Amino acid sequence: MNASFRRIDWIARITFLEAVRQRFFAFLLVLGVAMVLSSVSFRVFDFGHGELKFIADFGFGGMFFFGSVLAVVMTAQLFFSEIDNKTALTLLAKPLSRWEFLFGKFAGAWAMLGVFVFVLAGLLGLVLWSRETELLALAEQTGRIPATFSLSGLAWYALLQWLRLGVVIAVVLSISALARTFLFAVVVGSLAVVAGQLQWIAQDAVLKPTDSPLYEAFLWLTTRLLPNLQQFNLGDALVLGSAGVPAGATGEVVLSGLLYVAAYLALGAVVFRRREI
Repeated sequence: MNASFRRIDWIARITFLEAVRQRFFAFLLVLGVAMVLSSVSFRVFDFGHGELKFIADFGFGGMFFFGSVLAVVMTAQLFFSEIDNKTALTLLAKPLSRWEFLFGKFAGAWAMLGVFVFVLAGLLGLVLWSRETELLALAEQTGRIPATFSLSGLAWYALLQWLRLGVVIAVVLSISALARTFLFAVVVGSLAVVAGQLQWIAQDAVLKPTDSPLYEAFLWLTTRLLPNLQQFNLGDALVLGSAGVPAGATGEVVLSGLLYVAAYLALGAVVFRRREI
């Protein structure tokens, strides 16, 4: 088992270094940073107590949008570059199993997304802290209740977004293990992200009370085969405290995300094992 961990770590390190050297990673990171920093320009408008919420939501949106693009495109590219260049044949000819190769790719891509998420989260925290300081000074002059944000809540939110993007990576890897082309994996992976974002609508639409427990169980199962990516949206409750997080809600989201990651990686390993390279 220790030998397997060393091989997975080796693949992960190579994948991470390859990913962060890509111009596409740098391009999306710059775009994400620009989007977070540009939220400061909206301070000229009088948003009242909702100004911090606007800045936070602006940063949250950029973090997930650009992170999703990075997770889908870079994961598929990192996988198919090994297949198309035939380097996977060389790697797998050594004492490296296919599941170790896949898990190493996941770990490297997830580490790359960790850099992306926490850089943006750190900048967003600086922007929120700076504007909060100004609002506190203004509140002392006007006597209004100052707007505040939670730094620990922002850290928790960043961890949840990193986990959400980890789910996306696992889904894309399982698709890539089956797909024959990079384009197919990117298109289907993008559709999976969109479907995961809209999955809660399907749950509300089909999970109606019914007299058939079997049919209800079937609907419950089918609506959960695809991960519900909306469950990770706890930004307002965690960062701004506008609504309390129910007890155990964060733990349930973390557990759900980890189960989806494990399930899709296991599925990808089974599919990749039967694939001809």
